[in-house]
Amino acid sequence: MLSFMHAQYTFFQQGYSLLHELEPHMKKLATELDQLVIDSAVEKREMEHKHALIQQRSVSSFQDFSYDDSKVEFNVDAPNGVVMEGYLFKRASNAFKTWNRRWFSIQNSQLVYQKKLKDVLTVVVEDLRLCTVKPCEDIERRFCFEVVSPTKSCMLQADSEKLRQAWIQAVQASIASAYRESPDSYYIE
Repeated sequence: MLSFMHAQYTFFQQGYSLLHELEPHMKKLATELDQLVIDSAVEKREMEHKHALIQQRSVSSFQDFSYDDSKVEFNVDAPNGVVMEGYLFKRASNAFKTWNRRWFSIQNSQLVYQKKLKDVLTVVVEDLRLCTVKPCEDIERRFCFEVVSPTKSCMLQADSEKLRQAWIQAVQASIASAYRESPDSYYIE
């Protein structure tokens, strides 16, 4: 019995010493976790605020749900370089072809999106001069359009027909603007 009690004492003593060595690391992890929770809450609040502003802008843009074309605007000569921005659904290129809602923008002759507000921009199309855009009618979802580049194509879905037309026009206008701003030297010659 004495031998058993000694073995128990040794076991728990070793466990205590191992956990005691991990204590500074556990405290560090706890403070990092607290900071991550705070950052996450702030980011969530910012995204909700941005989403509320977009919804408010959408409601005011589409008064009485008439979806008037003149209300959806894009600006090729915007001072910040952002031609148009808003939420679109993007079809994934994986085997499941899932649809994810992302914040898209057309800027600097590129089509980019963000998963979250402070995420880095993911470039869908590097140079819009090499692309074309077309509406897609033969698909299971409504209001879809496709941006096709030489290396890949990207299927996107807008929230309404008017928004789809606005996005298509914005991409086409950006393509034309990209050609005007930086023509290829080969074509100049």
